[in-house]
Amino acid sequence: MENPQPGYAMHPHLLGVFVIEALKKIQWLTVPVLSLTLFGGLVGLALYIPRHGVHPVEPIFCAAFVFVVAMVVSGGYHRYFAHKAFQCHPAVKLFYLIVGCAALQQSALVWASDHRCHHRYVDTDKDPYSAKKGLWWSHVGWLLAEDPASRQNLLRNAPDLARDRWVMWQHKYWVWISLPLAIGLPLLIGFLIGRPMGMFLWGVLLRIAITHHTTFTINSLAHRFGTQPYSDACTARDVWWLAPILCGENYHNYHHCFQSDYRNGIRWYHWDPTKWALWTLAKLRLVKGLRRTPQHLILKARLEMDLKRVPAPAPVYDRLLALRQTLLDAAELYAKARKNYYEFKRSTADRSRESLLAAKENLRARREAFEARLSEWRETVRLAFRGLASSGGIS
Repeated sequence: MENPQPGYAMHPHLLGVFVIEALKKIQWLTVPVLSLTLFGGLVGLALYIPRHGVHPVEPIFCAAFVFVVAMVVSGGYHRYFAHKAFQCHPAVKLFYLIVGCAALQQSALVWASDHRCHHRYVDTDKDPYSAKKGLWWSHVGWLLAEDPASRQNLLRNAPDLARDRWVMWQHKYWVWISLPLAIGLPLLIGFLIGRPMGMFLWGVLLRIAITHHTTFTINSLAHRFGTQPYSDACTARDVWWLAPILCGENYHNYHHCFQSDYRNGIRWYHWDPTKWALWTLAKLRLVKGLRRTPQHLILKARLEMDLKRVPAPAPVYDRLLALRQTLLDAAELYAKARKNYYEFKRSTADRSRESLLAAKENLRARREAFEARLSEWRETVRLAFRGLASSGGIS
C-alpha cells in the first residue's frame, strides 16, 4: 500500500506554520487604527449622542477637516507628488506635506510610490491595490497584508521625491507631525467648547475614518462601477455619483487615460474642487505649469471608445470611420483658430479693430464647423444603436 502524499491532514504542525507565517504578514498596527477609528467613531457616537446631543461645532469641524484633508491628498499627494501635474511655490508644497500627514495615509513618498506602481502595473499582481483581486482587497485588504513591492524600493521607485529634502523630512517625521493635527487640534477645540469627548468622536475617530474610506473608495468603487468614456484598457471608471465626496477623483477613467493632467473633471460642470483650487493658486502665482491634455487627444480617445461600442457589421460603421477623421480635422482647426485669436488679442503689437474682428469671426466659424461635425457624429452613433435595437441585434 502506497504512503499517502504528505499534507496538512498528515502533518498538523505544517498548518500551524502556515498560520504563523500568514499572521506575520498582517500589518498589526494598521488593523487597530482602521478598526478603532471606524467602529469606535460610529459606536461611540451612537452611545454619546442620545445622552449628550450634538454641538454644531462638532459636525461642522468634522466635515470641514475632511474636506481640507481630501483637497490636500487630491492636490498634493496625488496630482503633485505622484503625477507632477504642476509646479508649486515652496510654501504650497510645505502646506501639502504638513496637512497631508493628518490623512494618516503614510508619507508623501510612500503614497506616491504606491500610486505610481498602481498606474504602471494596473490590474496586475504588481498593482498594490489591484481591482482584479476583488472589492475588499482594492478597498482595504491590501493595507492589512504585507507591504507591497512598491515600498520595498521606495527611493528607486520615486527618485525625484527621494532627492527632495522636504519630502524626505516628512517621510521621517510624518507620524509625529500627524499627532498634533489629527488628534491635538480637534481635542483643543473640544476643550474650548467644553465637549472634549464629543470632539474626540467627531473630529478624531469619525473624521479619520471618513478620510480613509473616501480615499479607499477611489481604489475600489471607481474600479468597479461607472462608465469608461475614454479607455477600456483597465478597470478604472468615471463614477459621477461619487463626486460629492471625492473632490474630483471620481473621474477616474479620465485620470487613468491622461494621468498627468491637473484636472480629473474636464467639463465646467464637473465637480472637481481640486482643479478649481489649483487654477486659483495659479492666478495667485503660487502654482505654475498646470498640465492639460490637448483637446484633440481627449476627443480622439472618446471617438475610439464610441467605435468600439458600435458592432462592426452595423450599416453606419463605415460612415463613422469617415466622420472620425473629418471631426478630428475640424477639432484641430478650431483649436488653432482659438489659440491664434487669444494670442492675437493679448498681443501688444499694433492691430486694427477690423483685424481683431476678422480673427474672432474665423474662430466662430471654426467652432460652428466643429460643433456641426460633432453633432453629426453623435447622431450617427445614436442611429447605429437605434437600428440594432429595432432589429433585435445583428447576427
